Amino acid sequence: MTKTQDILDTINRAIVDEADIQRVTDVLRSGFLSKPDGGPYVAAFQEAMAKAHNQKHAFAVNSGTSALHCAIMAMELNKGDEVIIPALANIADYSVIIQEGGTPIFADIDPKNFNIDPASIEAKITEKTRAIIVVHMYGQPAKMHEIMAIAKKRKLAVIEDCAQAAGARYNGEYVGSFGDISCVSLYQTKHIICGEGGIVMTSNDQYAAVITSVANNGIIKDRLDDYDYDRIGCNYQLSEIHAALALGQLQKLDKKNIERRENVAFITSLLADLPLQFQHSPDNTEHSYFYLTALLPESFVGKRDEFCTAVQQLDSPIKKLYPLALTELTLMKGKLEPVCPIAQHITKRVFNIHVNPGMKRAHMEHITACIRDAYNSLA
Repeated sequence: MTKTQDILDTINRAIVDEADIQRVTDVLRSGFLSKPDGGPYVAAFQEAMAKAHNQKHAFAVNSGTSALHCAIMAMELNKGDEVIIPALANIADYSVIIQEGGTPIFADIDPKNFNIDPASIEAKITEKTRAIIVVHMYGQPAKMHEIMAIAKKRKLAVIEDCAQAAGARYNGEYVGSFGDISCVSLYQTKHIICGEGGIVMTSNDQYAAVITSVANNGIIKDRLDDYDYDRIGCNYQLSEIHAALALGQLQKLDKKNIERRENVAFITSLLADLPLQFQHSPDNTEHSYFYLTALLPESFVGKRDEFCTAVQQLDSPIKKLYPLALTELTLMKGKLEPVCPIAQHITKRVFNIHVNPGMKRAHMEHITACIRDAYNSLA
């Protein structure tokens, strides 16, 4: 077995424990694997997530992208309505807006924390702007108080994309507690996992009424047995099996994130003499470290891919999430001129280090040694 495979296998084995297995087994033995309005585990998970994030409503769905889509559908956009998104983000933050006839508008990012820049948000607001999607990139909370102040002043909705940041805190509160709608991913690599799933939360009753319907094909929710529909929706519901696993993962969230931060402290101490710029995490935030994210120095512009390949050839895992700003995707060719220079520059130097719970000190020592050797070979 290669060292890379050993590290990744160890990370994956640390995800599920016996209590998780027992909950899933209980569901299987019950024979009730899924219900249109959610079974007991779905209900328990929704209630726990809503309470943890100070939200009135929570709806478990089958992916983080589905959660984002429900959030955008709740906006009930008209054609041409604009939604501001960061240029450094997952494609889903763009695609769900297009699907609903809206126009994504790219804002640039802060060069220190790699999140959407409040000043760039203000510069991009027009009379057509309806909402802002705030992505807490790599687990670092965005500047929510500044962003919410802008949204309140301009009467805009805020959607928090917490896909990479479950359990991260801003001024002592979980991210996902601030926006009008908040979305979390439950994918295999995330902080709360069930293989594939998501959750969308809100305290706005109007948004909640739309989400509960569109997640179940647009059904009139208070008349399930009538099979009557008043809108076009999607089949986005989460199964009892997934919810049973996710509920157990939520209970371990803070403990697992502490371990992530401990791993980060160890790794950064081993790399302290290299001229790397790590993602900035102010004192009023707690990073949840989806990955430890760093920038190579300016002299490595054009050599990031070569650097990552060199690390992999030394038998160590490494990521480059994301190597292109959304403004640079093939999908965008011919559609717009480059408008987010900070995001487009940072993506040429960014790389990510695994810091998952379950990693051993020997794993982290190996990874950092490979990073050092690869860096020195290209410096």
